[in-house]
Parts: sequence; structure tokens; C-alpha cells
Amino acid sequence: MNITFVLPGGGRSGGVKCTVKVANGLLRKGHRVRLLVNKGGRSPRTQLRNLWLRARYTCSNDWIHLFKGPVERFSDIRKYTFENKEIVVASGWWAGAEIRRLNQNGIIKVHHVRSMLKNPDQMRAAWGENVPKIVVASYLQEVIEQVCGQKVCAIIPDGMDAEEFYPSVPESQRNGVGTIFGKSYHKDPETVLGILERLKTSCPETPQRVFSAHRKPKDIPREIYHRLPSLEKAREIYSRSLVWFLGSYSEGFGLPVLEAMACGCAVVSTSCGGPQDIIKNGENGFLVKVGDVEQIVNRVKMLLDDGELRQRFVENSKETLRKFSWESSIDKLEETLSNLARSRLDND
Repeated sequence: MNITFVLPGGGRSGGVKCTVKVANGLLRKGHRVRLLVNKGGRSPRTQLRNLWLRARYTCSNDWIHLFKGPVERFSDIRKYTFENKEIVVASGWWAGAEIRRLNQNGIIKVHHVRSMLKNPDQMRAAWGENVPKIVVASYLQEVIEQVCGQKVCAIIPDGMDAEEFYPSVPESQRNGVGTIFGKSYHKDPETVLGILERLKTSCPETPQRVFSAHRKPKDIPREIYHRLPSLEKAREIYSRSLVWFLGSYSEGFGLPVLEAMACGCAVVSTSCGGPQDIIKNGENGFLVKVGDVEQIVNRVKMLLDDGELRQRFVENSKETLRKFSWESSIDKLEETLSNLARSRLDND
């Protein structure tokens, strides 16, 4: 197959990372794969900032560099020529709206839906075009089918790479609580900050760890904040934590939940979408109402205080992780795209 993934830009978001993972997987299977990445007005100032980030944090601030195939930057997607029967996959909401501008006959458009938007009008603008839709979580299927009135052709969750995330420090060195901080409304930064503050007050001796792609907010102490950590450092931060919490308002899939589980953490997450496909409440983690700071803090403290319960969650998480492999995700995506191409051929 000839496949193009359209991305709104680079960066260190989970959506970009996961798109690169599946694109590389399809490339290894012998398909022709490329990435079309929006330039996004890459001003000299932006380019200088990216160079500074690479030097300052000793790691790339852009997952795109991990792709093994061709990468092309565009400012107007309509200027590109696509081959007959080429599959054009829009990764995320921005790309979904962007490929609506493509009127070229013979291409096969696909929406790869990775997150929810604020309101129905935004979702219809992004995904309203009547083209096949793939989602990464079951709640997205419900939302898309209800709002856009179109059937989703496949739910394909993201995967977990056991060679990247695993316990990397001795169990005796594990302590404290960790989380990820983001500034968008999806990540609900106010709730995350509230949880950290409450834990600091009620458990002052419990270490806290936070990592993020963003500048440190003034409310988080510098010594616990890690910006743009390398893979090795992120693995260490997970591995040194007894409990990991996710306080988001909305998560497309919730990859940090799997990463934390793989590194041996007991996990507490809000019921924010994707994590509900991963966590069975009370069996391999806790699910808590979105925005409920008090309940999240209570669940975190319960796991800190109850080593037996915490270990039971960790052991049960090992079975969960077996259900989420990149090999399985890539195989299912390949099968789905192949079926779409075959269906188009049969209809022509």
C-alpha cells in the first residue's frame, strides 16, 4: 500500500509519537509510507528556540526525527500530488479538517481520531467529512458516531513498547508519587496542581515527581520538575514512583497510564476517556471522577499506605500490558487500511 500520514506539526505529544510508531511499523512491513507535516509558520525565532531546546535538554523536542521514511513539510496540502489509490490518513483533528481541502480523485481519505474536542461544532468541522474513521478508544467511537452520524470502522488502541518502559531502578529505591503536567484544557492543569498541593500538605515527607514538555509553572518546585526528559530519564522517573496519577479532563488514549504500569507503578486516573479502556476500577488501578481532587488524593494516599493493595494492582497491570502491544496495533491498522483499499477497488 501507498500511505501518507498528515500531521499538524511535530513536537513531543503522544499523538505525534504514536503516529510515528505505526508509520514505522507499516514501513517495516514493506509499505510505502511518508509523513506530511505542516510547517506551521516555522519562523527563524521558532527554529532558534528548537535548537536551544535540543541543546538545553540533550534530547530532541520533536518525535518526527524517529521516523525512518521520507518526511515532507507543507504549507498548502493542495499543492501535493497523490497517487491513485493512495491512502491519506489524517492524524488528529487539525489534519482531519485539512484533508477536506483535498479534492483529488482516486485517493482514499481516512480520519485517525485521537482525541475529543470542546464542542460538537468543532468536531463536525474536523471530522464531519464522510470518510472512514479509526479511533484509539471506545469512548471516541461513541462520540464520533453520535456527533458526526457516521460509523467508526475500527477501534485500534495504541501500544506499549516493553523495550522502552520497564522498571529501571531497584524496588528499594522506589518511593513517592509522580504525574505528567500539561497546560492545555485537556490536561486540566488546575486539577493536577491542586492534587500536588493537597498531597504536599497531607503527606509532606512523600517525594513528588513531575515531567512535562512545557516550561515550569510557578506553583511547582524546580527540584521536582523535569522538562522534556529523555526516554531514559522518563523511565527512571516512572520507576522511582510508587504511585502515578493522571488528572486529565480528557485523554484520547492515555499512553502515560500504560507507561507507568510498565515501569511498576500503581495507577490512579480520572475517568477521562481512553484510560477507561485500560483500567478496571479496583482491579489494576483506580478510576476517579474528572476534577475530583479530594477523591484522587484519597486514592493516592490509600495506595501509598497499603503495600499489599498497591502490589496487587502492579501484578494485575502486567496482564493488562499484554493486551496493548504495538505489533497488534500495527497489524490491525494494516488490515483495516487494506480492507478500505480493497473496498474502494471493488466499488470502482
